[in-house]
Amino acid sequence: MAPWNGMSLKKWVKERKQKRKEEARLQRAEGHAAVSVAGVAAALAAIAAESAAPPGAAGMRETAVASAAALVAAQCAKVAEAAGATRDQVAAAVAAARASTDASNVITLTAAAATCMCHSLLPHRCATRN
Repeated sequence: MAPWNGMSLKKWVKERKQKRKEEARLQRAEGHAAVSVAGVAAALAAIAAESAAPPGAAGMRETAVASAAALVAAQCAKVAEAAGATRDQVAAAVAAARASTDASNVITLTAAAATCMCHSLLPHRCATRN
């Protein structure tokens, strides 16, 4: 039996081309989602750092949370690079997120990251139906 399972060669080639396009789209979506999550983590780390106690002060809990948030943000940045994002893309997203730490921007970053993750994990189920 032929490797194209009884369909015409032209149709088999077309389906393979379409499958490759979908795989490339999915790879780009995963990278974009990872960059978005890294941006959210960076924004949260910046907020935690703003509320952390100055060195030598009694509030060690806030400092520990800020340190942990920075660690998570750094790991998210590494994952974004591993998912195919360039270092410049990650750096730009992190810089923009650190600069915008008010509530409305954090909500926007979170919603964008959730949308990106939805489209990278379940590309056909997240589409809205009319």
